[in-house]
Amino acid sequence: MPHHVKMTPFHLLQYLELPTRHHAYSRLGVRESSSMDAFSAKEKLDVKSASLLTALCLLWGLNAVAIKVANVGIDPIFGAGLRSVIATACLILWMRFKRIPLFAGNLLDGIAVGLLFGVEFCLLYPSLLYTTASSAWILLYTTPFFHAIGAHFLLKGDRLNWNKGIGMLLAFAGIIVLLSKDIGLPSKEQLLGDFLALLAAVLWAATTIYIKRRLVGRVSHYHTLFYQAIFSIPVFFIASALFRETPVHHINTLILLSVAFQGVIIAFVSYLLWFSLVHTYPASLLSGFTFLTPLFATLAGIVFLNEQLTVKLVVALILVSLGIYIVNRK
Repeated sequence: MPHHVKMTPFHLLQYLELPTRHHAYSRLGVRESSSMDAFSAKEKLDVKSASLLTALCLLWGLNAVAIKVANVGIDPIFGAGLRSVIATACLILWMRFKRIPLFAGNLLDGIAVGLLFGVEFCLLYPSLLYTTASSAWILLYTTPFFHAIGAHFLLKGDRLNWNKGIGMLLAFAGIIVLLSKDIGLPSKEQLLGDFLALLAAVLWAATTIYIKRRLVGRVSHYHTLFYQAIFSIPVFFIASALFRETPVHHINTLILLSVAFQGVIIAFVSYLLWFSLVHTYPASLLSGFTFLTPLFATLAGIVFLNEQLTVKLVVALILVSLGIYIVNRK
């Protein structure tokens, strides 16, 4: 990209967005009447896609720090609602700019995706009230296993094999090594939190599988994210009220910047790029990369929050990297 070009989130999308097979139909926001399997024909990640996935996991790791910063002044479920509001506004502007209609059919499926996404986070955040952050992270990152199992039975051409199984086990072992310091015998209260985190992992996987089955091949990835964002908004705000959150109790410049980062860069830019990958590659290959996210979150904590670098992080990075390599090995 030329150095004199001004970089904004919208320029970044123009530069990075993957050339998917439905590009010719993007102005209409729909694909030709072909099957979902035809659009998942790419069975291996190329270098650009693997690099993009790694960059997305880095952003999501940084997002863990941003959430911690924002939670000082804004309660978490309400904050998630704000992210969806910002992402929806950005998507409306972006889709209008690209002359893509906001609604392109499959509206009920879009509502289902928004509900699944909203409920997932409404389970994850309360889980942290009952169990340790380490336990919640570990259980959340069982998601790739649920992705792989669901894809094996529900998505044609995305089958489990030895490489995927061994690679995911190695990567998950790395996550356990990284977060093992706070693991112990759980109390009844912690078991409740663990169950909520595990259920959030199942819903994360269910959302992706549902998208692959019901939206890929029928609408564009713009609509997938638009539906997820706009229909999750009422879920978050209703849940915030039910949990009796104090939505905003402190505001400063850093908190506002954190919310803007989460809304624009994470919920809009990174999720749109993620869904362009979901519409192109098998779910099980993509989900293996998500094991990098807690590693990058730990590194971000070291850089921005003065947390300590440990041998566990190095060992975890090796195991996760090796696992991802094996998952994607031909």
